[in-house]
Amino acid sequence: MQFTTIFYALSMLFLCAFAAPLEVRQETVSNVQCTSKTALDFHTSNVALLQICGGIAGTIQKCQGAPTSTTGQSGNVRFAITPVIKGDTINISKGRWEQGIKAAFAVCGQNIPFTATFAGGATKGDVNVVYGTA
Repeated sequence: MQFTTIFYALSMLFLCAFAAPLEVRQETVSNVQCTSKTALDFHTSNVALLQICGGIAGTIQKCQGAPTSTTGQSGNVRFAITPVIKGDTINISKGRWEQGIKAAFAVCGQNIPFTATFAGGATKGDVNVVYGTA
């Protein structure tokens, strides 16, 4: 019995040592321009982030209704999304949206206003994102 437990523990240790590392999906963002040096309110920004497409909080995983533009606003914080290709519709997923925001914040700083282009997010291409004050 003790041999089995020791063998199991050593086996798990061996497998974990050689397991492939988990990689976080990093969305591609381009044309990132930081538009201010002053960070916006963290809580208000998070609420606005989930207000795009009429609200993608909770179980909703993707922009609904195929809008040609959308905004998410809370208090004085606003996110605006438009497709790069005029007339295209937005179908960005919650995961792609949040990863794109993180990638832009990695360039500008947490909650620093920016403009950027996120890869994908529209039926035919990319989306332009503006984050700033309303």
